Amino acid sequence: MVVTVATWVACGMVEERLWMQTICLGMSTYLLIELNNSNQLLRVYSKMVSGSFLLLLIATNALYPDLRMGIVSLCAVAMYTMLFRCYQQRKASGWVFYGFLCLGLASLVFIQVLFFIPFLWGAMAFNLYTLNGKTFFASLLGLFTPYWFVGGYCVFMRDLSLLSDHVSDLSVFTPLFDYRGIDEHQLVTFGFVALCALVGIVHYLRNSYSDKLQTRMLYEVFILMDVMTLIFIVLQPQHYVPLMALLVVNTAPLLAHFITLTHTWLTNIMFYLLLLLTFAVGAYNLWIPSLIF
Repeated sequence: MVVTVATWVACGMVEERLWMQTICLGMSTYLLIELNNSNQLLRVYSKMVSGSFLLLLIATNALYPDLRMGIVSLCAVAMYTMLFRCYQQRKASGWVFYGFLCLGLASLVFIQVLFFIPFLWGAMAFNLYTLNGKTFFASLLGLFTPYWFVGGYCVFMRDLSLLSDHVSDLSVFTPLFDYRGIDEHQLVTFGFVALCALVGIVHYLRNSYSDKLQTRMLYEVFILMDVMTLIFIVLQPQHYVPLMALLVVNTAPLLAHFITLTHTWLTNIMFYLLLLLTFAVGAYNLWIPSLIF
């Protein structure tokens, strides 16, 4: 936490007055602690889930000034906190509503997050065992609620183009594989977080038998969303910042599971390598751009 806050200060938290970004990411860290405690994501007492999130934020410090990073991260963690409470509860319409309300709020700054809805419904059906008619309509109600307020504001301002233009972006699927707007720093950052995701996924698939059934189901949700986010970034890199926010949130629990519950000589070496890479990528994103000027 100390290193992360120091990194944020170096990124301009005080000079640029990035207080909203700090509040969003700070609340995301706290909610990850609650998510871990309430669902026992790790078999031992540990705060490594939030610690891994903070480490990944060090490496992705170049995204910190973008408010979408903080908003999408906070909404994603809040969504998981709500939805995971619904595990094997067929009458959890309230929690489903609040979970998809968070997703709807995230869509106000990143409308393409709605493409993940079918995968979340699949996770509710096959991992959380909570999808039925009531929870399905509760999810739709939660998604539409933020747009009722936005629509009312647009009607009051007599300008519906703000809402229609935002929603119409859902139909834009091009350009694909357009990396002209991606610089070397973004490629390095994406490569590092993708490496952490791959390490976490492979480790968990090899060792998931040690966890209880509920924990396995929850981690499968993280793996599903992580893989879909990686594919999304490769297909449409123009949405790099908000997608990286989702990637960091989904990767943090997987990385925490790897760091906390492995003790072989190879995984210990991998831990130190990942730690060094975290600070190296963070320093690269923090200091190299300043040398250009």
